[in-house]
Amino acid sequence: MDSESVEVACLQRLPPSPLRLIQCWRQHWRARHNQNRKPSLQFIFMAIRTTIQPFVFWRNAIFAVLCAVFAIWGWYDYSIKIPNLEADCVAFDQAKDTMKKLEMQSNATELKNTQTEEFAAAKKTIDEITARNSGAPTKPSQYDRTMQMWLYIIGCGVLGTPFFIWPIIHAMKKKYVLQDDGTLHCPQGIFTVDQIAEIEMNRWCAKEGDRRSTWTATVVTTDGKRIVLDDHDFKNMHLIIGGIAHRMMPDTWTPEAKRVGEKTEAEVAAENAAA
Repeated sequence: MDSESVEVACLQRLPPSPLRLIQCWRQHWRARHNQNRKPSLQFIFMAIRTTIQPFVFWRNAIFAVLCAVFAIWGWYDYSIKIPNLEADCVAFDQAKDTMKKLEMQSNATELKNTQTEEFAAAKKTIDEITARNSGAPTKPSQYDRTMQMWLYIIGCGVLGTPFFIWPIIHAMKKKYVLQDDGTLHCPQGIFTVDQIAEIEMNRWCAKEGDRRSTWTATVVTTDGKRIVLDDHDFKNMHLIIGGIAHRMMPDTWTPEAKRVGEKTEAEVAAENAAA
């Protein structure tokens, strides 16, 4: 039905009123819009962009937070807890010696008022230190502060936290993009289809050798540059690898970087579910 037929049918079906006229006009506009719109059957190919792998991000972030927590813990022990404990040990021993001396003196003669006050003060000090430390304080080892400094403050804080944060920053700064025309954008530069000589897939998903290298493929440019594409650290990198490999070796590799004839995870899952 064309737009004019819609308009006539609408006016015949509904009594004239401002609201009815507006409704008919809207139906007339929609019908004309649908007539003028051309169907599009073309696929829109979007550029493939990489991001940091989520498990790489969270693994390093969690370890960085743990190192920071241990560093703060070590700083607290080094700067506050251990010095306070050492001071309590000294005050506890002094108060204990004072009480012992005055007790021995009280057995021989009656204590003076000042000595009685001194005895009460020493006893109060012992009671406060005992309550604060849940018992008599234990003197820290001479190596406690040294260990807190080197193991926790320096080892975890100064060295450990940046060690895990840097890979996150390094991976997020690197950008890999494969345009729909086959142009590769990477930290080493921009390389068109004509500038990419080959892609080495001998280590990709290999079943033998170094397991870490099975996440990688190497692009070789016409000027001899070797660009390692690492799917371990970068999400969607397998699509870039598959896009280049499928263009250069369509009989061997699929756009998902799988060997031709190899079943996908979805196909395997469907077969297992059917079985």
